[in-house]
Amino acid sequence: MKQNKNNLSWLYLLIAGLISAIGIVIGYILVLALTTPTEDSAEMAFVQTSANTGVTAIEPAVPVEDFTLTDQNGEEFGLSDLQGKPTLLSWGYTHCPDICPLTLREMRQIREDLGEEAEAVNFVFISVDGERDTPQVLNRYFGALDVAFVHGLTGDPATVREIGTPLGVDFAYTEPDENGFYNVNHTAGMFLLDADGNWIRRYTYGIDRRTLVNDLEDFLSR
Repeated sequence: MKQNKNNLSWLYLLIAGLISAIGIVIGYILVLALTTPTEDSAEMAFVQTSANTGVTAIEPAVPVEDFTLTDQNGEEFGLSDLQGKPTLLSWGYTHCPDICPLTLREMRQIREDLGEEAEAVNFVFISVDGERDTPQVLNRYFGALDVAFVHGLTGDPATVREIGTPLGVDFAYTEPDENGFYNVNHTAGMFLLDADGNWIRRYTYGIDRRTLVNDLEDFLSR
């Protein structure tokens, strides 16, 4: 009987030791996960964030490679057509149920808030759904939302992805339903390019509009 008790004692000690060892290993893994920079965070080390404002200053500024897409009028349109003015840029698609129309309406309000200064700013919307968003579709969509002042650009999704990747923009298509309808999950928010086509700001989706306008006015006054 005494031998059995001794065996049980050793068994309990062994189990306790194993549990402790597993706990140490798990703790070590968690520490590594929380403290080791990911590939994405390492690439974005240049981003300086203004806490709680939704404004992220990109320092140093990131040059955007020239590109050519098609605008809502069916004309070729590229980065060179935007240079000379700062550009407020967003990404989305016309079948978007919420974020995209809200963002475009927000652009309209920003333009109104800027008043005469709005003429010094380009407003651009790049579609992440080139298969459905033809120039004609973009044209009708912008007319319905009363944002005809926005340059709507569309093109091959692979080309659009190449343009967006350096800015941290990504998008993915959901599985089509039985009617062939699908959504596109994409990066939200707005991006500001300076007059030379360099990325200098990122504005979080849902940012207070007055905060964005104040930041834009401050930039325009320099």
